[in-house]
Amino acid sequence: MKAVLFTSEEYKDEAISLAETALYEVVKIYKIPKKPNPKFYIQSDKVEEIKNMEEVEAIIIFDLLRSRHFINLNKELLGKKILDKVLLLLEIFALHAGSKEAKLQIELARLRYELPILKDMYKRSKITEQQGPLGAGVYGVESAIRLYQRRITKIKKELEELKNVREEQIKRTNFNTVAIVGYTNAGKTTIFNYLTGLNQKVDSSMFTTTSPKRHAIPIDSTKVMIVDTVGFIRGIPPQIIEAFFVTLSEAKYANGLILVLDSSLSDTMLLEMLQSSLQTLRELGVSGKPMIIVLNKVDKNTNKKEIEHKLELVKQVSLSLYSPVIDILPVSALKGINMNILRDKILELLQT
Repeated sequence: MKAVLFTSEEYKDEAISLAETALYEVVKIYKIPKKPNPKFYIQSDKVEEIKNMEEVEAIIIFDLLRSRHFINLNKELLGKKILDKVLLLLEIFALHAGSKEAKLQIELARLRYELPILKDMYKRSKITEQQGPLGAGVYGVESAIRLYQRRITKIKKELEELKNVREEQIKRTNFNTVAIVGYTNAGKTTIFNYLTGLNQKVDSSMFTTTSPKRHAIPIDSTKVMIVDTVGFIRGIPPQIIEAFFVTLSEAKYANGLILVLDSSLSDTMLLEMLQSSLQTLRELGVSGKPMIIVLNKVDKNTNKKEIEHKLELVKQVSLSLYSPVIDILPVSALKGINMNILRDKILELLQT
């Protein structure tokens, strides 16, 4: 499906990668306005321009839109799909969802996100019987609201039952569990594959892992369950965290954590990824678990002084934000650099 993309320069690469991961073909990129248009969020002249692009089927705005923006854009751009950051991410998760929990969580997040839009649309349509995205006018919107509310209640009940069962299973496990966490595309799955000897899918697209992968391995005489979790993103919307509570709770119930960072990033971006990951863990209620921080992809940077500089930066920031941090290791899961040291450190992690 062909789409136009609105994004800031700062998030441009990430937004393009996410759009492509969601199977959209980005045909044109616009800058997000510094001051959002009250009516459309994007500039009015851009709305007119897109209206005449017959080949464009979707508009992706890499930010969080308000109800009025969705309503007004849908009214002006009839037949074109409107996505903001949350809806784009939910589409990606839906593409990869395997478990019943994941599918229900995605649907619940989407319904909760769209319900306020429908309610706002209903208020407006009571005044001016306008056609909304559902194309059914005031009565259609009123009916959709009731349908959403009933479905939300049903899904919440199902999820609560599944969540209780899942958490009991996690708690009853006889293995020590170590969860691999971190920013999406940092190389978590490559590390998981190296440690377990498996060959799980690895590529450059974001969100390769959207449900946890686990495998037990022996380290000396100890059996350890290694879990590869879903990746974090910068400024992750709370709707996504809630939608994936069961998936991300792997980190909450693990005995220890391996936080993976991409060492090939700039200093500024590296620290932003670190802070974002630790903040996400806090939002999940994770604290006080022993952690190893891994700077992956050191094979991309052969400058030893640069690697040492980044290790020191990460050390200063991480120790001020999280405890206990057992060690900070430079590794390359792809080339096997320092991966045996990481295996040994996992035992130390579990003995803390």
